This record gives sequence, C-alpha cells and structure tokens, in this order.
Amino acid sequence: MIQEIGRHTLSTDFAKPMPQDADYVLLFQGTDVLLVPETGSLPHYTDWLSCGGTAEQLVHLLEVDGVQFFTALDLPEEIARNFTQETSRVLRKVEPRWLRLASVTCLHLVQWQRTHRFCGVCGAPMLPDQKELAMRCTNADCHAVTYPTVCPAVIVGVRNGDRILLTRSSVYKNPVYALVSGYMSVGETMEETVHREVLEETGLHVKNLQYCGNQPWGFSGAQMIGYWAELDGSDIITLQEDELKSAGWYTPEEIPPAYEDDPLDLTHYMIEQFRARRLPGQK
Repeated sequence: MIQEIGRHTLSTDFAKPMPQDADYVLLFQGTDVLLVPETGSLPHYTDWLSCGGTAEQLVHLLEVDGVQFFTALDLPEEIARNFTQETSRVLRKVEPRWLRLASVTCLHLVQWQRTHRFCGVCGAPMLPDQKELAMRCTNADCHAVTYPTVCPAVIVGVRNGDRILLTRSSVYKNPVYALVSGYMSVGETMEETVHREVLEETGLHVKNLQYCGNQPWGFSGAQMIGYWAELDGSDIITLQEDELKSAGWYTPEEIPPAYEDDPLDLTHYMIEQFRARRLPGQK
C-alpha cells in the first residue's frame, strides 16, 4: 500500500532548510501536478531554478531521509508554462516507490494551505507559520492558527459467507469495483460510521466488525480506516443511487480482475486479500 516505504522515513516536522539541487519542488495547478516535459518526472530544485524560480518563493513541506520537498503556493504563470500538466493519478506510478507517499502527502499539504489562505475568524490573509506546520493569521489582533486537516473515513469489506459486497460509484465516469466507504460524522465512533455508511449506501445491516488496518490518503486528505464486517439479516441490496450505480455479491472467483498489480489503496488491498482467501476463517 502507499504507506509501505520500507526503511525510508517520512517526516512532516517543521523545518526551514535551504533547498539543495537534489531536493524536489512539487508544483500543482488545482489537484493536477506539473512534470518536467522531457522526462515526465517530478521537478527538482535545479528545474525550478532553470525556469527562473528562486529559493525565496518556496515553502517547505516535508522530508524523506534528508531529501527535502518544497512547493510554491503562488506559482507564476511564466514558470508554470515550462512544465506539463497531468492529473494527480500520475503520482500513483512515480518511482522510486517511496516517492508516491511523499508526493501525495505534498498534495495533501498544498491543498490544505491553499484552502486556508484567509482566516476563518477575521478574514485576514494567512501565511505559513515560522515555528510549526500551521497557517497563521496575519492580523495582529487575531493570530488564529490552523493545523493540517485530516478527514477520517471508513472502508468496509462486508462478507456474506463466501461472498463479498462490491460496489461501483455513480459519481465517477469509469468507476472501478470498490468497497463501501464514507467519511465519519461529528460525534460518531468509527464503528458507528461503519454501520451508518453500509446502511445508507446499500440498505444492509452488519455485525461482528473487525479492524483491518488504516492508511493516509493524501489524494482526498483522508485517513482511511478499514473494517471487515459480516452481513446481519437480509442480503437484498437497496442502492443509494446518488452514490452508487451498482452493487453485488461476489465469490473470490467472480471478483473482476484487479485494476492494479500492486494496489496502493486499502480498498483494493482488502479486495485482493479476499480474492486470495487470506482472511481468518476463509477457505
């Protein structure tokens, strides 16, 4: 999965390093990422300098084993036009493998910084803090502080004997097979979210919840928490059609082919675990 980066260590601890040639400067237009045209790779500091950028324009994001990652929150158009623009999905395939977690975490942090450019208390501009990973209001009478936002969400593998519930979204143009998922609401436990999301999306009841694992998912700024659950009662599915276009029960042999050989996301990791019959009590 995306967080499995071996012996590498990712750190978002606050720091103010000076960029070096081997460091990365990740640039985004909305959620799209900018790449070096000749190589299709993520830009390094040398690429940034060659396009007329300066160190003073950069904001530090994180570090992996001494390699620093920066961004430019206010990207000049004359610099942006030197790069090619791709959807953030390209970050699922960048090499080396540890760079996938680093780049997607950068996307998460940049999206947070861009959506907190103005104070929610007084409306004054906010800037990256000089002492910690935070955005701080520039109004001397306010100085409100906002920290990176993480949105917890559940993924649920609902089992009905030797079958698993797979869904397809009605939101995306070409949806892949997935599991029931959804964000936690205020005041909920994760287990309550599991019951509510399964019931809302499919009309099904579940029991015997078992924690599976979790992962950061910077594409949506989420922390995904996986659960296995057993069907409780009727297996008749009632779709929440504004969320799902289809849902059904599948044995391991009936599960459609994997869309990735090495799935980065917890959803498809869980599906592949079920397909391979690697769950307790699964034969």
